[in-house]
Amino acid sequence: MQQTCEKCSAMFEVTEGDLEYYDEISPIFNGKKYLIPPPVQCPECRFQRRLIFRNERKLYKRKSDVSGKQIVSMFAPDNPHKTCTQDEWLSNDFDAMQFSRDFDFDSPFFDQLKELNIDVPHPGLNNTNVENSEFTNFALNQKNCYLIFGAGDNEDCIYGKFIVSSNNVVDNLSLYSCEFCYEGVSSQNCYECTYFKNCHNCANCMMVEDCSSCKNCLMCFGLRNKEYCILNEQLSKEEYENRRSKIDPLTNKKILEMQFELDKLKENIPHIDSHIYASEDCTGETIYNSKGCHNCFDIKNCEDCKYTSYTPNGFASYYSTFTAPDGVRWCNNVISAIGHRCMGTFLCWYTKDVYFSINCRNCDFCFGCVGLQNQKYCIFNKQYSRDEYEVIVPKIIKKMESAGEWGHFLPPELSHFAYNETIANEYFPLLKKEVEKRGFRWREEDEVIPDVEKIIPASQLPPSISDIPDDILNWAVKCEITGRPFRIIKPELNYYRKMGLPIPHVHPDERHNIRLRKKNPYKLWQCKCANCSKEIKTTYAPERPETGFCEDCYLKEVY
Repeated sequence: MQQTCEKCSAMFEVTEGDLEYYDEISPIFNGKKYLIPPPVQCPECRFQRRLIFRNERKLYKRKSDVSGKQIVSMFAPDNPHKTCTQDEWLSNDFDAMQFSRDFDFDSPFFDQLKELNIDVPHPGLNNTNVENSEFTNFALNQKNCYLIFGAGDNEDCIYGKFIVSSNNVVDNLSLYSCEFCYEGVSSQNCYECTYFKNCHNCANCMMVEDCSSCKNCLMCFGLRNKEYCILNEQLSKEEYENRRSKIDPLTNKKILEMQFELDKLKENIPHIDSHIYASEDCTGETIYNSKGCHNCFDIKNCEDCKYTSYTPNGFASYYSTFTAPDGVRWCNNVISAIGHRCMGTFLCWYTKDVYFSINCRNCDFCFGCVGLQNQKYCIFNKQYSRDEYEVIVPKIIKKMESAGEWGHFLPPELSHFAYNETIANEYFPLLKKEVEKRGFRWREEDEVIPDVEKIIPASQLPPSISDIPDDILNWAVKCEITGRPFRIIKPELNYYRKMGLPIPHVHPDERHNIRLRKKNPYKLWQCKCANCSKEIKTTYAPERPETGFCEDCYLKEVY
């Protein structure tokens, strides 16, 4: 069935399989099933709507609304939502049940949820088991990490997003199980690699893309099981080491020159239609060890998921985004979640049968709740018996159905943040005028001037790391793209020296944006393999210059 998006007017398909899925996950109360309707917005607009709720990188200093002490928080000082430390929120002294209220059948559901969401304090950061990692967010099991977001099981990592089970990596995006790696994108099991993308099981490689099981390679693309190659040319060990030594000391100018050489090489080499590894019946990009997943991006160990992204260990979940390692099962329209049979939730962890709720932990059978922990059978933070819950919830669903609210994600008005504070602006960048035209909020950036001895333009830095003095720790560097000053911290400087890397000339936020642009868009196009004309779904738009091969043709080419 073809649908027209109510937001952007784009056409999108709702398949019979989709309708069967919605029927399967529709909740039952008192023996009656309350059907989840088909979506009214296209997948991209729904993705954007979920992302509006997640602020990862914008951190501020403000006072806790619980204790009054100064804290680091993703809530700006002028944000009307209350905030506190996670320890304060988890303490026995805090009980969100004190904000309970009766549901008013004469008022819109989401208006009431918005009021509750304003009243209940929220953790300033969402971290679990972090040590010496104050400036991280949405992080799990982190030690000695700085400005790492949406990550888990890492140690000694700086600047990155979606970093998992890695050590000593700096400036990366979407890495699994890597060590001593710098400027990597969408890669796993790599060691001492720099400036790399879509690589697996590689070691001591620089400026490489789409390489697997390679060692000691420089400026290469699409290689398998190779060693001592430069620009895809096989060399002897001696010749490789001789030519490799000529790029030292490494400078930002040399990095740009090598990237140019690699880009020229790539023009004449086929590209695989999508990077899907050890998976069966999947479509999307950067998929590992998954089965029956379609239109999915950056997932691992998932099964029967659709329109799901940045998700490990998901099962039978649609429109799930940035879920935690313990996974989601039979969930629909959730973000930053761990749960079973949940719908329309944000930041609900270890929950079951929870609907249209925000920031709940270890809760079952809750509807329209905010900030609850270890509760069952609650509506708007008020406790009910099971029988009462089963009677009241169907009445609320009926009201939501009549208002066109049932079955869809939370409206943007409930987001804690302005559009440009959230990751929606990373994947769907908009100007202030466009944001406000679409009815989203915008927050003007605070101008932060570092308290330093001096601010030095990036162009005036010594080109080689060996010439960088310790005094740089007392300076700020002026970004050569945005003009924003940024500091170099001591662990970062030590890392650059150890790895022989130049000081970056660009602000960490802008470096993150550059890495994001290296990934293809979260969108699939129907195309044909340039070799065999087989129909393929790829993240390469038809107008792009790359020559796209299906997996079979590509593997024959590279092997």
